[in-house]
Amino acid sequence: MEKKEESYEFIGNLAIALYTQRIKIRLSALQKILNDKGADYGGGVGMGKVVSAAYAHWKKKEEWVIHHAIAASFTGQNDEYLF
Repeated sequence: MEKKEESYEFIGNLAIALYTQRIKIRLSALQKILNDKGADYGGGVGMGKVVSAAYAHWKKKEEWVIHHAIAASFTGQNDEYLF
């Protein structure tokens, strides 16, 4: 992944797939997935900020289903919701 926009698009698409299957994943798992796809989210980049930016990206596009799926699909270390 080369751009932040691509990451936000991927996060939204992943979130809708997870949400339809009633699956939640932790931010650490999302970070590993993004890194496997070529994004460089290592050392100190807060995944909460990345997910929050993806949420805002989709909300701005008025894709309410996707930004709600983002809020419901990704959790913190103790399985707490981010939003």
